[in-house]
Amino acid sequence: MFRVIFIMIVLPFIWSGNKYIAKNSRIYLAAPYLPDKEYKTSKLQLNFHDSLPDNTLTLFFSDNSDPIFFSRDIYTGVCFDTLCRPISITLYWEIFGKYLGYSITSGNELTKKEHVTFSENDYLKLNEILGDSSSALGFYAMDKISAPKKSIEKVDGISGATVHDLGPWIVPEAAYTSFKLWQITYGATRDSIIAYTKKNLFSYQLVINNLQSNDAFNQIKAMQWISEIKPFNNQFVGQVLNILRKGIFLQSRQALKCLQNSSMSEEVLQKEMIQLFGNEDYRIKNLVLEYLKSCEKLAQSAARDMICLLKSDDYYTVNVTLALFTKKYQPDYADQLKIINLLKSDNFNVSNRVYNYLIDLPGKSSDISKILYRYRKVDLK
Repeated sequence: MFRVIFIMIVLPFIWSGNKYIAKNSRIYLAAPYLPDKEYKTSKLQLNFHDSLPDNTLTLFFSDNSDPIFFSRDIYTGVCFDTLCRPISITLYWEIFGKYLGYSITSGNELTKKEHVTFSENDYLKLNEILGDSSSALGFYAMDKISAPKKSIEKVDGISGATVHDLGPWIVPEAAYTSFKLWQITYGATRDSIIAYTKKNLFSYQLVINNLQSNDAFNQIKAMQWISEIKPFNNQFVGQVLNILRKGIFLQSRQALKCLQNSSMSEEVLQKEMIQLFGNEDYRIKNLVLEYLKSCEKLAQSAARDMICLLKSDDYYTVNVTLALFTKKYQPDYADQLKIINLLKSDNFNVSNRVYNYLIDLPGKSSDISKILYRYRKVDLK
């Protein structure tokens, strides 16, 4: 235990002076955050409420003095069975907390079993692991990522074989290093970055930049924040609407929530959502349906847009549309004439569904009733 405490005390001094860019450093940063670019920086002292020794967060600025990303020097150790290995690494996050990459100064290479240093593929794999915010590592504790002990190893805290299911989410023979760095990446530092940005950097231009970024994480975070503004700032509606129209599930789902808080009329939003119903992603189709089901009723213009989507060979769309109409919309005579044309479909399921819907429809005209009678009479022969 004394050895562990001693290592953790001296780590900050051993690694003091670690720089963002140094010759022979390993740097893995996503474009356009080029490692050879000179950035203006500001040092922030924050209480991260974690066990890491350095409470300094570095904020980087563009040439236009816009805040663009953060970094934190991480000094820690991977410890197991009283054995520890020091880790010195700098992690980077975008303004909204998205992982950007990492760098390691020369002489601080990461190691695996038997003190074997990481290979280039290992470093690339680590970058991939840390970039996965939905990793299975988020569902495990440190003592659950290896099989029961067989023998004590002196490296990476590995005792026994790594749990097979975690193979895709760890660097081979470096399970505990992978786990600990992932936990740090998505832990207190990231939470502090998000809180700092929200409190000190939030601006109209920052939101617009991120809504236009085509980055799912940043777009969703920006829409979450502007949804919290009361009253809703309608200057963002156009940007959010553009995101909704692209029909990418996660962004469109958040855009819908955002627009429901805006002053956009329900009729207009219904029509916008119906335009997404032709999307091949069934999650989008379900998103549209669940929203329309939540409305008190369908606006006539929106319902007519849905009728225009009906095709004689598409039973799914016909079925869900008529089911929705049964609860949310009463078609008038013009609408009924368009729907009844589907009785001519060569698809029995479509024609039969239309017949059953119209036969039960209250207030249908005598013309519609006659057509239904003739259809059933022919069908019975």
